[in-house]
Amino acid sequence: MDKALNKFVFKEVVSKKETSVVTPWLVLIVDDEEDIHIMTKMALDSFTFSDNPLKLLHAYSGESAKQILRENPDIGCIFLDVVMESHDAGLLLVQFIREELNNMNVRIILRTGQPGYAPEMSVIKQYDINDYREKSDLTSNVIFSCLTTALRSYQQIKTIESSRKGLEMVVDASSALLTIRGIKQFSIGILTHICALLHIKPEGIICANSKETELGKEVTILAAAGHYSHLFNQPITTIGKPHIEKNIENVISQKQSIFIQGFSFIYIPTTASNEIIVIIESSNTVSALDQQLVKVFGINIAVGFNNASMFEHIEDLAYTDQLTNLPNRISLMKHLSERMLEKENPFFLVIIDIDDFNVINDGLGPTIGDRVIVLISTLLSSIEIENKYIACLGKGTFGLIFGLEDNQQVSRTLLEIQHVLKPKVNIDNNNILVSLSGGVNVFNQQDEDADMFFSNASIALKKAKESYRGRFCLFCEEMNAQLTARLKTINELHTALDRNELFLLYQPQVDYKTQQIIGVEALVRWQKNDGTLVYPLDFIEAAEDSGLIVPIGLWILKTAIAQSLQWKSEGYNIRMAVNVSPRQMSEDDFVDKAIGVIKELGMTPKELELEITETTAVKNTDDLIKKLTLLRHAGVQIAIDDFGTGYSSLSYLQKLPVDRLKIDGSFIRNIDTSEEDACIAEMIINMGHKLNLEVIAECVETHLHQKVLIELGCDEAQGYLYEKPITGDALALMLKNQVSIFSK
Repeated sequence: MDKALNKFVFKEVVSKKETSVVTPWLVLIVDDEEDIHIMTKMALDSFTFSDNPLKLLHAYSGESAKQILRENPDIGCIFLDVVMESHDAGLLLVQFIREELNNMNVRIILRTGQPGYAPEMSVIKQYDINDYREKSDLTSNVIFSCLTTALRSYQQIKTIESSRKGLEMVVDASSALLTIRGIKQFSIGILTHICALLHIKPEGIICANSKETELGKEVTILAAAGHYSHLFNQPITTIGKPHIEKNIENVISQKQSIFIQGFSFIYIPTTASNEIIVIIESSNTVSALDQQLVKVFGINIAVGFNNASMFEHIEDLAYTDQLTNLPNRISLMKHLSERMLEKENPFFLVIIDIDDFNVINDGLGPTIGDRVIVLISTLLSSIEIENKYIACLGKGTFGLIFGLEDNQQVSRTLLEIQHVLKPKVNIDNNNILVSLSGGVNVFNQQDEDADMFFSNASIALKKAKESYRGRFCLFCEEMNAQLTARLKTINELHTALDRNELFLLYQPQVDYKTQQIIGVEALVRWQKNDGTLVYPLDFIEAAEDSGLIVPIGLWILKTAIAQSLQWKSEGYNIRMAVNVSPRQMSEDDFVDKAIGVIKELGMTPKELELEITETTAVKNTDDLIKKLTLLRHAGVQIAIDDFGTGYSSLSYLQKLPVDRLKIDGSFIRNIDTSEEDACIAEMIINMGHKLNLEVIAECVETHLHQKVLIELGCDEAQGYLYEKPITGDALALMLKNQVSIFSK
């Protein structure tokens, strides 16, 4: 429904209501979304307050709202969008209302569909904003409740406007309470301000909270003063005065305050599932005007109590891990900063990570994964070391801070952690052997930055997972130097492609049956502008970590295919093998990009072989099988590189759509002298053949290597015995002049 049509319909509704002699409540809706106007109008269609109907006024921007406000000074409530023609249009309108119009009576309910633009508490305090809501939370009941509260407040403000001093005290007190973010502190504030309003000393006064439980209404003391002050957090029955309990029941059932001789029972409604009752024991008689002031005060602060409850809950969400109820990373960093200020009290930080947690989580399901985390958090919490601090930093990662009593404290603590977690974890008859890696950083007097201190422990953890899996690694400055070097490499890699610093070499692959070259493996190299040659071991991992391997990998694929087509035009038709990194394979569009490049350049798909490592093959099984199947259907050949170093099994290999196994070079280098390496190679060859896969060996460097591999039935090989990686032109010349490999 467009704005013009909506205004026509609204005009028709208003004309019907205008036949009544009663004066309607004026409510202004300010929002740039037409649907919000329609929704609010529908929600309030049957709304009345104090037997008076409602008249809605509509503005679609902050500027148009200003004109309406100038023409209608008796508007009682405004539903105001925070973000309209600008991100702060709503707040600017609030400023206009309070400062330029000097209108302190109208009640303002802020609404937003963008939580990130929530106003600061200082803004709420400064401009006396009645309520703040997200649009997604505004059901009909909530809108009714908010408007009722707002109009009740507006009505009372107008009624006692002649008593400006008392009204100012109410507004000031309400605004001050809105800045409090804890229920206990908020309750103490209620007592303080009510005593000020009634001009009494804070003696014999209680703030109690009535909420629904399984057993019915439960009234608990949130704050108290005088001879009741020792009853904090106790049920109201502990007072031992039945008449107080009876009057509280009456207040709750009647939902209104009761003033009797010697006692005042002040009812404060909230929009949550609870109610506030303030009990004042005083010989002072509460005047009618003071009763009105207290009622207005209660209406105004009702929202504040909900906000205090909300902020307390949000703070709990912000600082507590919801799965384990342990402090989270934010809490750990806050605690770490505080500990670092106490320089005379040394400590150390341990970051622990469950090795291969994704395998547990994916293989057994997230429910089992969560239970593993909870169990480990319980075991870590059971470590009997004083002054410890344990936090859950995320899925399978924990942070622990321990006091450092002596030089042996670190090793003793790490042994205790390993001892506690040594047994197998058994969940629903699943025996799970949990392995943990950890990074350790010890505080010294020079450490000042908590983020850097934590980061250094993370560096040590990464080192542990790379080199000492299942163990703990202590941070040292050498690790920082290595990280700095890696960051430098990443920065230089960003421009390496643009500067044409990357190039490919090709290593021949030979067929033991035909004794001829049947393929090549494309290998990337990096030569900087200053002539420095960088080998893959020194930059591929950095490219992988930074994500640069994705564009680099695509360039390698295109360049290798172009070279293959060049050889083909010269009469040399051989297989081109290209390595694919785990990061590339994890990209959702990898298959589309690879097939797209093949089609774009005009290569026959069966002449291309993509190599994935065995480590890649054991991760994200279902996704990987789907991608490899699509590639195979397109005609591309698939090989598993570095085979024998990972965890693949015969049953797992049966599921993978692959053509070739590539025996890792670590089993080939001593194959002629090590019986164990020869046995492993033989097992891989036999297993591959049983699965109808071809087997290729890499790092073949001697004739003895070749002799053993041929005897074991290996199909293909590559290595320095045949040729080192060479340029495309050199490889073409080799193909032109090639003779039997046995003649080399």
